[in-house]
Amino acid sequence: VDRIHQLTSHDHRIFHYGRKAPRETITLLNKMHTVPAVRRPIPEPREYVELATTENKVFHLDHDMVQTELVMMSKADPFNVEILPYASLFNEYFGSGLSSIVFQEIREAKALAYSARAYFTSPGKKDEAHYVRAAIGTQADKLGDAVDAMLVLMNEMPEASEQFEDAKASALKVIASDRITRQRIYWSWEANKRLGIDHDIRRDQYAAIPGISMTDMKAFFDREIKGRKYTFLVIGKEAGMDLKALEKLGEVKKLEKRDVLGYDEEL
Repeated sequence: VDRIHQLTSHDHRIFHYGRKAPRETITLLNKMHTVPAVRRPIPEPREYVELATTENKVFHLDHDMVQTELVMMSKADPFNVEILPYASLFNEYFGSGLSSIVFQEIREAKALAYSARAYFTSPGKKDEAHYVRAAIGTQADKLGDAVDAMLVLMNEMPEASEQFEDAKASALKVIASDRITRQRIYWSWEANKRLGIDHDIRRDQYAAIPGISMTDMKAFFDREIKGRKYTFLVIGKEAGMDLKALEKLGEVKKLEKRDVLGYDEEL
């Protein structure tokens, strides 16, 4: 509570959005927003080092639930603004939505999962890394087959020309229909600033995506996705789970609720 009371004693900025003119707002702030004459500097943020994914590891949490949920993630290269159009199109084509390669192959064609998706994600700060991530929600007894199917896709990207063209059109529609208005203008500017970007990056993506060919996407996949090591995060009921399937993926470490939540479940 004391920390909350002391918030305005630190250096801070004020963002104003509304009908009042800036001069009126400043007058109101000078009257109501009381701060010390000399403010304290903002404390340095804690450093959380992103670990390189150099080998396959499995973290398993036993939890009484019907489905089994698995997330796989791999640290990629540092933030690179040049690959954002490729990442956006890859996500649309390969791993996001009902028509994506991953969903169609794993859920629709093989009925191995309730949900399946894969993404190439971008960080919120320029000194952080991109990540390759995938997730599966499946029955405990189908976990091994579902993961095997996902790993095949994450190493050999199917080339479906019609689906790829539909993905390009969809990616462009997503950008075209997203309006940055009102207070979002400020928050978008803040987000771009953290990435070292001084303009609306969607403009560059919108111009670049139509020119990306299947050959270009395959090159992006082979360079950024194929052949990676992963950290696998698995939660589900251990009694019905194929633990040997997990052991095939890499060294398995069983977690307790306290490891994840910071307290014992009965508390």
